[in-house]
Amino acid sequence: MMTIHDPTKTGKLARERFSVALMSDAKWRKLFGAVEQFGRGHMIVKFIDVDEPRQMRFPPSLACPKAFMDTIEFGPVELRAIEWLELPIDLAPIVDPIGKFPLVPTEFGTRVIGYQS
Repeated sequence: MMTIHDPTKTGKLARERFSVALMSDAKWRKLFGAVEQFGRGHMIVKFIDVDEPRQMRFPPSLACPKAFMDTIEFGPVELRAIEWLELPIDLAPIVDPIGKFPLVPTEFGTRVIGYQS
């Protein structure tokens, strides 16, 4: 699992692997806050430095420094390290009122794209 805890290193890795960042730390926090009210469950997350997506509990704790989310499975994780995540619900009606988010429907639910090649 990911062990990067330096936002500078994570940002450099993201710039090396992707041409466009579609989400910021603030947008991830806004998304989690909007979706949290719809219950607890799980999400699938693909991190920029891990080959395989990981299943994690949802919602993560945001009671940590703004650049991080705290997870039961992996401890604190940088928000900028999220390549994409999927939640098992249709996110469009939830997040459309709070802003524009890069959403893609999937068999699982909705994928939120953090980076694009």
